Amino acid sequence: MSADETPRRTRTREATGTIREYRPEDREVVREICRRTAYRNRGSAALFEDDELFADYWTKYYTDHEPESCLVVEEDGVVIGYLIGCVDTLRMIKVMGRSIVPGIIGKMLWRAATGRYKNPATLRTMRWMFFHSWREAPSIPLRKYPAHYHCNILRRGHGKNYYTSTVLRFLDYLDSKGVERLHGQIEEPAASGVWRQMVDNYMVASNQVGLLELYAEKPSHFQRVILGEQKPMLNKAWGATVSDYRGWVEWTAKKYHM
Repeated sequence: MSADETPRRTRTREATGTIREYRPEDREVVREICRRTAYRNRGSAALFEDDELFADYWTKYYTDHEPESCLVVEEDGVVIGYLIGCVDTLRMIKVMGRSIVPGIIGKMLWRAATGRYKNPATLRTMRWMFFHSWREAPSIPLRKYPAHYHCNILRRGHGKNYYTSTVLRFLDYLDSKGVERLHGQIEEPAASGVWRQMVDNYMVASNQVGLLELYAEKPSHFQRVILGEQKPMLNKAWGATVSDYRGWVEWTAKKYHM
């Protein structure tokens, strides 16, 4: 949902696909979609050239340790999008710290030391990850807002409400698990941002004042450090009840056909 332009209505296109539960055979296509849609569709290789480790960091927990919380969008027999979800982020952090991140760091440092990485952006990304990323993340009370998700749809699926339909199905899943709140984080320009404008527009349109129980932000230097872009950016974190968030997602489905 992040972009550097004012949100606008998207032309509705016919949705001919289906949303279904994730299967083990979907693992590689989920990893590939993750890489293709990274960094606002620049693709992961533009900033970090190690396809294996990039996908491991962003998807391995979900596909290998919590597949029951994952969904895929399939159109004409081809997976064109996914939602990878988590009902308990504190559990995810423990699993990542014990079973996933140590291996990623070890491989990354070895490959850097042996000259595998040729793109200067890769080394800048590594330095930012180790020395800056954790400083720039807003604090979120994860016991109160335990769930989260990542959802990415390829361009061929845009304008068909796949994003919102998939998120609504995930919210149904959270309800079935008795999970009452979720959180998220997004990087946007400090002066504007599609996500924040959509939230504000929804609250005006629905006369809502309490969609976000939690909102926090911190300056992000990722774009400047890695890409050399000077536009001030913010990491924005939010927390909401599943019920309130559902109302916003249903509204965005009608207005923006996401």
